[in-house]
Amino acid sequence: MNSNALPPRRRRAARTRLLILAAAALAPATVHADGCSGNGAACPPDLAINDIQAVGSHNSYKIAIPDDELAMIAQSSPEAALGLDYGHAPLTEQLNLGMRQLELDLFYDPEGGRYADPLLPRLSTAATGEPTYDASGMQAPGFKAMHVQDIDQRSTCATFILCLREIRTWSQANPRHAPILILINAKEGALDFPGAKEPIPFDETAFDAFDKEILSVFPAERLITPDDVRGDAATLRDAVLAGGWPNLEAARGKMIFAIDENPNKTALYRRGKASLEGLPAFVNSRDEAADHAAYFTMNDPVRDQEAIKARVAKGFLVRTRADADTREARADDASRREAAFASGAHYISTDYYYPRTEWSGYSVRLPGGAPIRCNPVRVDAAGCGR
Repeated sequence: MNSNALPPRRRRAARTRLLILAAAALAPATVHADGCSGNGAACPPDLAINDIQAVGSHNSYKIAIPDDELAMIAQSSPEAALGLDYGHAPLTEQLNLGMRQLELDLFYDPEGGRYADPLLPRLSTAATGEPTYDASGMQAPGFKAMHVQDIDQRSTCATFILCLREIRTWSQANPRHAPILILINAKEGALDFPGAKEPIPFDETAFDAFDKEILSVFPAERLITPDDVRGDAATLRDAVLAGGWPNLEAARGKMIFAIDENPNKTALYRRGKASLEGLPAFVNSRDEAADHAAYFTMNDPVRDQEAIKARVAKGFLVRTRADADTREARADDASRREAAFASGAHYISTDYYYPRTEWSGYSVRLPGGAPIRCNPVRVDAAGCGR
């Protein structure tokens, strides 16, 4: 059947199913330890986790907005509609494809139900008479994984706990995987849209609950924490600069959590702990001199090419983006992707681990489809898994 003959909502759902099937078809049939080349060759035994490079996904939970709702957004902002026109396969399929960085946007919902009846799907249902939103899990207390309240809420895993459990299940079945970086955006702020919910701001109580949700799914031994890296050093920064990141072999099967937020929110998360003592997550640093400096989000690999290389060379962990707002895929422009790879950033985020073929062939994978490779800034490629 020609998918263009379907109504817009069903056509978009069919496209999402095809993308998921494409992802599953590309997934390896047999699970091995993550090697350092497309042929599965073993990594050198002395690699630390900041000596590798991997690809991951941006807003990893996000389901594409139906066409009719995207048209509503376009009436107010055509540019916003273009930038929101993407979606992802379930986390399991992404991990099978080799994604080793995931990103979750979280909304604080301690009572539950705050986001169970989003505005745009409600308007769409009123117009069409067709139910459009699955609120499963949204009544439960706890953090919700979604992009924009009322506008772009559909998620392959509605709650933080559900996302974490899915990752844990995959990890238990693939215990030799390279460490997975899980980036967290703590979402808040009202929309300039009549009738939209105002998110509950994050505070220390919210971050206490966040830590508890992580540890309810992943015990400390399944994590790489700031304390693991700091060891006996005076500060986390001192440990990082002295080579404190764990060996890749010791880190297999583990998770790294990082709060990707502004300094005000990361200060709230730290709760007065200068080197994140006793906390399960790292934070996005803005200052290399800070005691907590270990991880940096630097999303523009073209503008920040030399700065990323410098931080990678010093030992800091860095994430960047190969594409943003659908621009690179629409234009089939690989320049930002290639800059990201060359920068040595450890985790390169994309919305296109497979191409959006109606636009172009643009996609982002490591050579040969390997989950990881030796970091081009830190390791001599001649001796890496060849």
